[in-house]
Amino acid sequence: MSGCCAAPPPAGAQVFEVARAITGSWWDQPRSVEERAWPARLEATQPDDVDASWWTVAARDLITYPETVALARLLASRPLQQHTVAESGGHLPYRLGELPALVTEVAHELQRPWLVHHLAAVAHGPLFTWAHSCVRTRASGEAAAHKALWRVHSAHRPRPLSDLLPHVPTADGTPTVPRPVMRLRGHNLQAERAFSQGLAHARAYYKEHGHLAVPKEDTPAGYPLGQWLANTRARHTRMPARQATAVTALYPWWHAPWSTLWQRTWHHARDHAETHGPLEPASGFPTTSYSLGEWLYLQCTRYPALHPEQQHLLTQIGIDAAAAAAARPRRRSYAERFQVGLAHARAFADVHGNLAVVAHTAVHDGYPLGQWLANQRNHRRSNRRTMPADRAQALKDIDPWWNPPWHLTWQRHYYRARDAAAGRRLQAENGFNDLDDSGAADWLWRQCSKYDELSGEQRQLLAGIGITSHVARTALEHARTAPKRPAAPSAADVEDKTSQARKAADPATPTGPRRMRRVIEPKRPREPRSRLGHRPDLRSGFETAMAHSRAWHAEHGHLAVPRDTRHDGYPLGTWVFSQRNRAKQRARAGMPPSPHLAELAAIDPWWNPPWDLYWQRNYYHARDHIKAGRPFDPAGLVPSPGTVLGSWISRAYLKYDQLHPDQQQLLALIGVTPEVAHARTRRAYPWRTAVEHAKAFAETHGHLAMPHDTLHEGFSLGRWLIKQRYRANKSSPSFPAARALTAIDPWWNPPWGMVWQRAYHHARTHPRHPAARRWTQKQRRSWLLLHPHQQHLLTTAGLITA
Repeated sequence: MSGCCAAPPPAGAQVFEVARAITGSWWDQPRSVEERAWPARLEATQPDDVDASWWTVAARDLITYPETVALARLLASRPLQQHTVAESGGHLPYRLGELPALVTEVAHELQRPWLVHHLAAVAHGPLFTWAHSCVRTRASGEAAAHKALWRVHSAHRPRPLSDLLPHVPTADGTPTVPRPVMRLRGHNLQAERAFSQGLAHARAYYKEHGHLAVPKEDTPAGYPLGQWLANTRARHTRMPARQATAVTALYPWWHAPWSTLWQRTWHHARDHAETHGPLEPASGFPTTSYSLGEWLYLQCTRYPALHPEQQHLLTQIGIDAAAAAAARPRRRSYAERFQVGLAHARAFADVHGNLAVVAHTAVHDGYPLGQWLANQRNHRRSNRRTMPADRAQALKDIDPWWNPPWHLTWQRHYYRARDAAAGRRLQAENGFNDLDDSGAADWLWRQCSKYDELSGEQRQLLAGIGITSHVARTALEHARTAPKRPAAPSAADVEDKTSQARKAADPATPTGPRRMRRVIEPKRPREPRSRLGHRPDLRSGFETAMAHSRAWHAEHGHLAVPRDTRHDGYPLGTWVFSQRNRAKQRARAGMPPSPHLAELAAIDPWWNPPWDLYWQRNYYHARDHIKAGRPFDPAGLVPSPGTVLGSWISRAYLKYDQLHPDQQQLLALIGVTPEVAHARTRRAYPWRTAVEHAKAFAETHGHLAMPHDTLHEGFSLGRWLIKQRYRANKSSPSFPAARALTAIDPWWNPPWGMVWQRAYHHARTHPRHPAARRWTQKQRRSWLLLHPHQQHLLTTAGLITA
């Protein structure tokens, strides 16, 4: 392995902390009867004048030190890490028993053979977390993976002795006053209450369903149990031991390293086997449903690649390696599938009377009836393989026109017109206006207009509802001889929906009530405008609005009124909004402001600011916050950026240089000066510092296509860049941080995947590397599928010649 890919050797302190956490966890557990070295060592080192219970706590690190050093030396061994990864078979471990070589090496190094049996059942703790991280990172040589391997989470760190010792004995043997027991970091009361609440809901769910394989989106009893379990599974290696033990005691497979869908289906298969007997893999799982049988057969085909614990679970329901090898697929005959679809089609026709109205996406009692009928129609019309006569006849018995030789849309309209005309005589002489369904009437008239173009079967269907050739000619004659409507119809005629035929007969006839009113009513003479910009008859309304504006200002101190605000029943927000719009329209047109708006400016000079009104309302909120005497210290991050007001102040600081001069002047009135703004920007929004890290990284590596877990001088630069890419893709790529990153690396957020971008930079910097050569060959083969900019990057870098 080359030096650039090899992991740096772990620091001795890091390895020792991991080993110390492991031996510390063993010390806190009930001691096995086979353990003789630690009790003998504890007894030999205990002073004569010290209490035995006190010395048991105080001598923890002293007694376990030899095992800690031996374990640290073993864990730091690179061959052991690689052997652990190879032994896992690509699966994340569920318990340490799946890694027998690791367990055996630990027991041998510590000279405790009995420890093999004890560690095989361990599914939590610092040693399991180390093995889990080792397999998850695949013993990678990357720095981020190296740090994750030697990270000791707070729940696994040995508790300081100062927190555990109840008292410190004095020279005369009298104990001092006991100190209060301190809580571990991360174990706050709020988190414990949340865990207890989730555990209670999990216990209720398990009592009802017998498992905790809950879908992530499920919220039984209104509680998001699925999301809570997903979050708990994501941090199961970092959980305190008592929490993990509580959930494991409830359901041992709650953090299985496979999907919850697999676990739910396994429970379904187990319940089926308990109810209906053995599954019979060699016979194709005949007693199961089609979907369950297909799933079971799929597990049999993948049996060698499944997780060892998955194989163990399948063995519990009668599928071992031999049974999986002899399994046959769960095939359902075409005749059986046809009968299921036919039953759904018959049930649908019993309710609706036909099969033509079934849409392509229609689902009947969970069955995709629309898709099934579409497949049967395609099969019926196919020339490659004809549909058996008995199946076609079965569908014809349900609906003779289930597969008409014309378009289904015609058939659906026919059934609609048939239902509308049921029980009444069609009157073609008035254009079928007696029908309640105007759409059906329009369709009947269109069929009359093209009656000669219809097929004989279509004419027979129309004759069944009274549309004969004579009726069709009568309808056409009525359309030609019907008088045109007058230019000014009555209001009753306006309310009646004009049909397509009437509109075609007289397109110039006004159809809408507003247009009709313009035709009937004479134009109203325009009143002369006053110098105030209002008609005299509107002046009273303006005065009413101004009175409400003054009252609102007297109460709130501003006119930044939200649009939906009503003051004593008056829509003040809508009125002020309209005044702002008029003022902005006049300004865009180059016209002077209306004189009457000076009265609003006299009430509030900033009633129509040149910036967003949301900003103005937040400014008034901050001003009222200060007037109320509440804590306000911009330099000290008070209020906190986590609050609405603190977030607005932080955004104002971030964009201080881009604000309007009047905005800066208003901020100065509440103590927000340029100096404070620039100082707080770095504290509340560290993107400037992040950009500096990105610039330094790009100067070293030449790009910003880094993995998500990349750290640069202790700063999580990779995760920060992921957030910026998400923000740029969801909103706009023009925010300040994005512009700064584009100046550093134009391809920091490419329109293709970052995996491709990282591979490109690796091939550009190491073109002779075998992996780079294989990747370049792959790009040549898929050249036509690449983005034009990808092609440009490859050609400019000299990897591929155009």
